[in-house]
Amino acid sequence: MIKNGLFVLMLILLLSACNDNELNASEEKEIRDQLYAVIHQSGDLTEANKADIDEALSQADQLSLPEEERDWFVQYYLIYSSYEGETDKEQVYEGSQLRMLYEETWQELAFERYGVTLEEERVEDMIEEDLKPLIEDALSSEEDGELDIQRYLADESGYSLEELYLQFSRHIYERRAIGEDLEPILKEEYGITDIHEVREKYRIEVIDEIVKSYS
Repeated sequence: MIKNGLFVLMLILLLSACNDNELNASEEKEIRDQLYAVIHQSGDLTEANKADIDEALSQADQLSLPEEERDWFVQYYLIYSSYEGETDKEQVYEGSQLRMLYEETWQELAFERYGVTLEEERVEDMIEEDLKPLIEDALSSEEDGELDIQRYLADESGYSLEELYLQFSRHIYERRAIGEDLEPILKEEYGITDIHEVREKYRIEVIDEIVKSYS
């Protein structure tokens, strides 16, 4: 599990003091706490302002991030700045990388442990169903301040407005598509019927898998 460069990066960032690649209780708790905090962070990109967007993209450029990592970094920069004001580039970068690691592991567990598959056509249908009315509203609401911010973010990121939704929200739709098949399996596996409890237990399972990968 997690055999790419992202694993190596997070190993360096979080476990530099770890002897023989073995986690002690304090290090394990640190990883769990950071992951748990990151996956519960959320924000509304429409509350961003143009100055924050400019700064987020500028800092991403300074880090020479590839497109996917840049988009995650920008999202996290705008989320952090919306409730923290002062935004630390390294904190944003680490948070965005941790979220990518979590999302990757979330999907891999579903595929490898529970036999779920991701149907791209299904994802595309979900995206099209949700985004079509939003795009139509956006195109007919030239004076809307929130939409103006989204247009600005799209333009500065090199996307059309529709591409912005696809790039910044695709993981949500992939998770929804996978979850429709995964959640009934988890209910049976866990012996739990409450969907909120099922989702929370799976979050912990994903975090457990990440911690195990470092051990």
